[in-house]
Amino acid sequence: MNLIDILVIIQLIVSFPVGIYLFGGKRKVTLAGFKDMCDYYRWHFILLIGIYFFKSIVFMFETQLEPYAIDFTPMVHEFEGNNIFWVQHYLESWPMTLFMAIIYIGSFLFIMVFTLALFSYLGERKVASKLALLYFVLFLLTIPFYLFMLVYVPSYPKMFYPGAESVVTGMEPLLYNFGPNVNDFFVNYDTFNNCYPSMHIGYPVAILLALLINVRGFRGYKYFMLAMIFLIALAIVYLGIHWLTDIVGGLLIAIIGVIITEKSAERFWRRLNRLDRSLRKRFKWWDSPFQITNK
Repeated sequence: MNLIDILVIIQLIVSFPVGIYLFGGKRKVTLAGFKDMCDYYRWHFILLIGIYFFKSIVFMFETQLEPYAIDFTPMVHEFEGNNIFWVQHYLESWPMTLFMAIIYIGSFLFIMVFTLALFSYLGERKVASKLALLYFVLFLLTIPFYLFMLVYVPSYPKMFYPGAESVVTGMEPLLYNFGPNVNDFFVNYDTFNNCYPSMHIGYPVAILLALLINVRGFRGYKYFMLAMIFLIALAIVYLGIHWLTDIVGGLLIAIIGVIITEKSAERFWRRLNRLDRSLRKRFKWWDSPFQITNK
């Protein structure tokens, strides 16, 4: 396990009770409440874990299918030029790079896991159910892009060859070369050619849209999400990770994913409820007194 993996896990563990207290009406986290959440919302977190499992499988196929994919990087570069270089150029400093790296690495998993955990822990079943399905829908929508549409990061290939020129002239791979552990993390988990669409924008925007549609109140958390979306957008451009086109693609995927989820959530969870009842009848260890329903 990489040092970055460990730090992200620690961040999630530490931030969970603090986040519940801040955004959940000063509600405290208890061991019994956490156990109930894991029990009553098991399918929701199974979906979340499944996404990371299937993402690993997609990652393995990316290299194998790369010869059959189309490289759209020259098209994106021709359309945007070197405009994003100036964002990095004018803002670049070590404190800014450190802050943007923390935003990029720490925010994505936190937003996905914590938002689902927040509404699960508070017993907001309808919202939690739609969020869990939304994550899965967004993942499915991105698979064709990741497998068959190549868009290299603007700072490629300088993270491998320090003397090389990046796709965007003068662009530095500030995050990828931040340190050896960070470099190892991204080398193990990233192919550097699946920029489009940017799901670091897609997931947070989709989550915010889902909350605006389905949740009353929680104004503080919605403002927090809005601020994080702005910071993430700045971070991915500043760090040399994404093009502006990727951000637009992430916004479009977010909107499509929310529309599909809103139309299919009730039917999806009804069928999963039948599967859950069948499992509880056949396996005692699966038995639980709850019903998976949005009503």
